Amino acid sequence: MGTFLEWVERISALAAPPAVVVLVVALGLVLMTRRWLFRLVGMALTYFFVGVLHTQVIRPEVVLVKLLIGAVVCLALGVTGQAAGGSEAANVSNGGDQEKGTRFRWRNLLRWREDVPLRIGALLAALLIAYAGSLRFPLPQVPFLVGLACYLLAVVGLFLAGMAETPLGAGLGLLVFLNGFDLFFGALEPSLVVAGLLGLIQFLVTFAAAYLTLARAE
Repeated sequence: MGTFLEWVERISALAAPPAVVVLVVALGLVLMTRRWLFRLVGMALTYFFVGVLHTQVIRPEVVLVKLLIGAVVCLALGVTGQAAGGSEAANVSNGGDQEKGTRFRWRNLLRWREDVPLRIGALLAALLIAYAGSLRFPLPQVPFLVGLACYLLAVVGLFLAGMAETPLGAGLGLLVFLNGFDLFFGALEPSLVVAGLLGLIQFLVTFAAAYLTLARAE
C-alpha cells in the first residue's frame, strides 16, 4: 500500500498538465462516439485522471478510495452496456455493411455520431468556457489546472446529459458532472466520509441509469 501511495504522489507532481490533455481526449470519446466500448474507455480514463488531479488537493489514501469507486462505477456501466447491446446504435441494421464486405470496417470502427460536428463544437465551447471561467472566476483552494478540469467536467457533463438519446447517456453526463463537483468539493472537505457520500451518489446515478436502460431494452 505504501509503495502504491508513493507512486501516486510521484506521478502527481509531474502529471497534472498531461492529465488535463488526456481528460479532454477522454471526454471527446464519451461525447462523440457511439461504440459503447470506446465510451467506457473514455469514462475509465476520466475517472483515472481525475484521480491523478485529486492528488494535487487531497491525501493519496482518499484518492485510492475515489479510484476504487470509479472502478466499480465503470464495471457497472460495462455490464449494463453489454446487456443492453453494447451500443446506442444496436438497433440499427448492419445488413448494408455486411453486403459491402470489409470496405467500411475501419471507417466505422468508432461509429461516429451523425451530429459529430455539433459535438466537436460543444467540446470546443466547453474548453473555452472552462478556460475563461477558471481565469475570471478561479476556484478557491485548488491549483489553476485543477480548477480548469472542474469547469471542463461540469460543462461537458451538462452537455452530455442534455444531448443524451438514452438513459445511459444521460447517466454518463451526470457522472461526468459529479466528477467535476467531486474534484472541487474534495479540496474543501478532504475526508473519507465526504468521499464515501459522493461515491454513494455516483452509485445511485449509475444504478438508476442501468435500471432505466435495461427496462427500456426489454
